[in-house]
Amino acid sequence: MSKLNSTEVENISQRNIHAYAWFQFASSLLGWLPVFFLYFNQFVSLSEVVELGALYYLCVCIFEVPSGYFSDKFGRRQTLLLGGISFVFAYLTFLLASSFFALACGQALLALAIALMSGSDTAFLYDSLGMVERQHEYAEHEARGQKFGLIALAIGSLLGGILGMFDLRLPYLLSLAGAIWTVWLAWKFIEPDLDQKRSSQTVSFLKTLKQCVLQLKNSTLAWLFGVMVLMYCLEHIAYEFYQPYIQLLKIDWLYGNSTPLVSGLIISASMFGGSLGAIYSIRLATRFGVRGLLYIAFAIQLLIISGLSLHLSAAMLGVIVFRNFPMAMIHAPVNAEIAPRVDGHIRATYLSMQSLTARLVFSSFLFYLSKTIDTTADISWPALSSVLRIALAFGVTGVFFAIFLSLFVAKNFQANVRNDDSKGTS
Repeated sequence: MSKLNSTEVENISQRNIHAYAWFQFASSLLGWLPVFFLYFNQFVSLSEVVELGALYYLCVCIFEVPSGYFSDKFGRRQTLLLGGISFVFAYLTFLLASSFFALACGQALLALAIALMSGSDTAFLYDSLGMVERQHEYAEHEARGQKFGLIALAIGSLLGGILGMFDLRLPYLLSLAGAIWTVWLAWKFIEPDLDQKRSSQTVSFLKTLKQCVLQLKNSTLAWLFGVMVLMYCLEHIAYEFYQPYIQLLKIDWLYGNSTPLVSGLIISASMFGGSLGAIYSIRLATRFGVRGLLYIAFAIQLLIISGLSLHLSAAMLGVIVFRNFPMAMIHAPVNAEIAPRVDGHIRATYLSMQSLTARLVFSSFLFYLSKTIDTTADISWPALSSVLRIALAFGVTGVFFAIFLSLFVAKNFQANVRNDDSKGTS
């Protein structure tokens, strides 16, 4: 690529930054979220549905770090484009599926798409800002991207719930449309590594992975790594089991079995709540500090899981709607602490390693939970309550351990917030 002048570089950076929010919107238009458990349960048993969930997380683990290395070596745009294409094939597979094997193939393709996106998207934004030395604005723009993504999840979930009342395949058609839009936006991106130095600077995969592991010698990075793994698991416990919980409530509204509609309404409300968390995340981090924000997020997640595990009531639906708020609230501030501490040429690989660990831990936990369920049993409150109580015990133990370890972490984070020009460089 020929040398660009400062105006051209500024235009490319601004174009990428603006399109990033819409990319998050398109890739998050997931109409299947409120119906996937019900959709799978049409073809396979309850225990096999849980196994499919565990298989998805296991496949993400397999693809996660290699996809981050691919992004660091060959570019963010190419990686995000491949992720969008994988989304398209995943949804086509789900639409044609009618057996455990076919659903497993769809889960593997979906996992590949998520792995390719994970880390590469936020690294793409950070690199695009770095083109014009505006890394200090990262938290602001990442929060905006999170807001767009959560709004898309809310809209997609609401529409998916409505469509699912008529045919559980229709939400996957909606997701397919979002995937095609994602491919188009990724195609329009311009690679922020304008001097084409990434490939020559990136060493072998194993050496890159070793460099990522060595980053954890930094006590703050190591603690944030563990905290984000734990938060991922806590957030996804309610996500995996809220659909059978709603089904057990036997809510009948408007049209026959209203579980898809209620599920869509609940998850849509939770995504809008998450968008509020993203909007106010920087302000809250400034007020309470990153550490204080994480403690608040832990408390909210444990309250949600405990409420679901102890009582089967429609009133608990009001608790589920807060599921996405904690993670959305901490996402941008925590990433703003992580990104400057990790070398640019391994940033996507490091973030992928963090995501891999989170999904591997949660996948293992889901496999364990699936073995606690009678393979011939239908969905019942005793079975679901037992699973959720095990998850609650896991969560409480993890949170106490994280708080104990925080005593050994440096007291002051960098607080990379808007207009802090002294932060955000790597």
